[in-house]
Amino acid sequence: MNDEKSNDDTLPSGGKKNLLWLWILITVIVVGGGVSVFSYRNEIKEKIWPKRDSVTNDATPAAETTTNSTPNSESKDNPATNLDESKYKEYRNFAIKYLIHYPIEAKIEDIGEPKASNIENADCVKISTDNYYVIIGKAEIAEDSPALCFRTGVGADWGNGPEDSVTAAGMTYTPNGMHTEAASAGYYQDFFMISPVDQRVKIEYGTSVNEKYGTISKAAAKELVHQIVASYNPAE
Repeated sequence: MNDEKSNDDTLPSGGKKNLLWLWILITVIVVGGGVSVFSYRNEIKEKIWPKRDSVTNDATPAAETTTNSTPNSESKDNPATNLDESKYKEYRNFAIKYLIHYPIEAKIEDIGEPKASNIENADCVKISTDNYYVIIGKAEIAEDSPALCFRTGVGADWGNGPEDSVTAAGMTYTPNGMHTEAASAGYYQDFFMISPVDQRVKIEYGTSVNEKYGTISKAAAKELVHQIVASYNPAE
């Protein structure tokens, strides 16, 4: 008898349709918004934390990029192998039979007494610039009359002087030398003497550099003089 009707039944048919469309619209908005938010979050995540597969690693580990190179002991021990031929001249001595290379800016002269008719037959030759020099003289001169070729005092006990390491004709020598300096003025002077094993010559060499007012460092001058001495080669 209590024939009660639900609220939906009391709505006109047009009202039911409107209510249905309202629920559909709300559902679309909620679902669509959720998808949009999810997509946006994923987009941001991809920008900040890209997938591992898509990462391009420009920095290759050092262990993979390092190339194993065997040191060239010949170049290290013998500076003459590093000579730039365009910047060096060759001098060949026919009297003592040897050849040597020297920088094109250096001068070469016969400083023996008496002088030879031409420099290729000189008993004592000096290669020099304002900052370094090399003297190659007949071995007998150094023993008999050093003043005719080498610096006065050569042959004295240089045991308390600085030690050097130099190569000549592929052999390494560690002579003691003489050293003077005025560090406050930037002035340094060293000179040494070796007797190559071929016993044809004695070689005196040295540097004289003012690092404060000059144009070359003592290290650079030393490298140049070492290259000259290292190029000494007895020739048949």
